[in-house]
Amino acid sequence: MKGMARISQSVMYNQEAFRYLLESESKRSERSGHFCQILLVYWTDAQERIVLMDSHVAKIVKAALPRCLRETDYIGWYRDGRIVGAVLTILVQESMAPVASHLLKRLAEVLQSELSIEASRRLQFRVHPHDGLEGIELGERTIAVS
Repeated sequence: MKGMARISQSVMYNQEAFRYLLESESKRSERSGHFCQILLVYWTDAQERIVLMDSHVAKIVKAALPRCLRETDYIGWYRDGRIVGAVLTILVQESMAPVASHLLKRLAEVLQSELSIEASRRLQFRVHPHDGLEGIELGERTIAVS
């Protein structure tokens, strides 16, 4: 099982596989009474619209996430080429806010050290409950689960 955890972070799952893993983890969370969250990382234009992620930035994000996440978390494309997601697995409700806060702080530090100031400003990231994805507002744009 530990080998499988390492595989989850050595692979950037495509959208279909990532959505399947997100759905599976959501169902597992509901059955177990634990919670999972999803981290969304996306690239914006000057009008704060979500746009295709620059390939250099995507490469840096892909390398940075495993350094900030646990071995059991899954990384992949939530929306191909535009939004990278990470499924943050099995959390107790009381630890959700501190885990999200720590993760966002750590991720910001790592990404800011590797990206230009302009690129850092355009890269956005947020943590949401797995059951709160429908109609997420990001800037002025809505990401709807399809």
